[in-house]
Amino acid sequence: MTITSYAIEMESEVHRVQVEKLVAGGEGLARLKDGRVVFVPAVIAGETIDIQLVEKKTDFARAILTGVVEPSSFRRPAPCPEVVRGCGGCDWQHMQRERQSSSKADIVKEAFLRTAKLVVDIPEAITLPDSARRTTVRMVAGADGIVGFRASDSHDIVTTSNCMVTHDALNDLLKGPVLEGAGEVTLRVGARTGDLGAWCHEGRLSETLPALIKRGEKARMKEVIHGHEFQVSMASFFQPSPEAAEMIADTIVAGLDDLGTEGGMLIDAYGGIGLFAGCFAHRFDELIVVENNKLACDDAIVNLADCAATIVECAVEQWTATAADVVIADPARAGLGKAGVRALLGAQAPVFILVSCDAVAAARDVGLLAGNGYSVHSVTALDLFPETHHVEVVSVLTKS
Repeated sequence: MTITSYAIEMESEVHRVQVEKLVAGGEGLARLKDGRVVFVPAVIAGETIDIQLVEKKTDFARAILTGVVEPSSFRRPAPCPEVVRGCGGCDWQHMQRERQSSSKADIVKEAFLRTAKLVVDIPEAITLPDSARRTTVRMVAGADGIVGFRASDSHDIVTTSNCMVTHDALNDLLKGPVLEGAGEVTLRVGARTGDLGAWCHEGRLSETLPALIKRGEKARMKEVIHGHEFQVSMASFFQPSPEAAEMIADTIVAGLDDLGTEGGMLIDAYGGIGLFAGCFAHRFDELIVVENNKLACDDAIVNLADCAATIVECAVEQWTATAADVVIADPARAGLGKAGVRALLGAQAPVFILVSCDAVAAARDVGLLAGNGYSVHSVTALDLFPETHHVEVVSVLTKS
């Protein structure tokens, strides 16, 4: 294990507070006696806890948890031994799974209320089965080449030989050195094809890795989503599992069916490998995929070869939109922002579907769209990353 700890200036005074709620980012919100908001990790709404401050600002503070005085009935011991050893990859393992899903829905509702001033009805985040394990992981290694994940709030490496949220085929690779010395690597498996890939960002791959592994950022994998085979280069973005990709696609289909939307032009913005365009090609007459990653565009060309599709290699924010019937936008964590919204408004699409991997960004972008003539039809929270605070949000909007 490599040790490089952060220096934290921690107060000696212990404060006893009650957690009011969980907020975007996964931390609990409580209040100090002077009224300041304090954010605390590894807690559950309703708990009474002891904390010590590690950061103080004029109107808020951050703290570490030093004791749970009155635990929630949903609190549990972390089920993963790697988390017990300090792995920071799964920050919600202290919480039972059913509570994770309801908490994520609450976080999305809170984000929409505070950021977009919109009240949305989300009963509970829809979650994946335990068998849907992650097919892409980015890991780090020390001098021995044994990979792991960072410890929480630290550069320390917690070596990991069996990650409970990672696909078994990738766990098999973790039994020995993955790198020749220190470095960083992305590992990926095609869960339904058996393809294995490794892309070394820093350092060199171990010579002991199986010969069948495809190597490098241009290595091309195959994955199957709803019966369609997709090419996915190692440097192309892909959802955390095929089941996760299908859950997003099914949520979009439910929205389109509810609106009776079919035919015409679909714009798949931030379209990556053409996942949504490929899944819905049978539903629309024309497809446009807009993506600025060259390797992802190359993948999309292969994946949509039999479709009436145009692939545009361009940043969405710099693209002049053409008229469309539906826009599906799946931007990176930062969201569309004003520039992305401005560009896509040019499509004048009657239906706009936003796929967001950050609740606050989702709320902000929906608020921007609402300010430009769109109304919220539905908002769905998806729990694609169990054991963590991360939540996917699918927002379906219609032009007023």
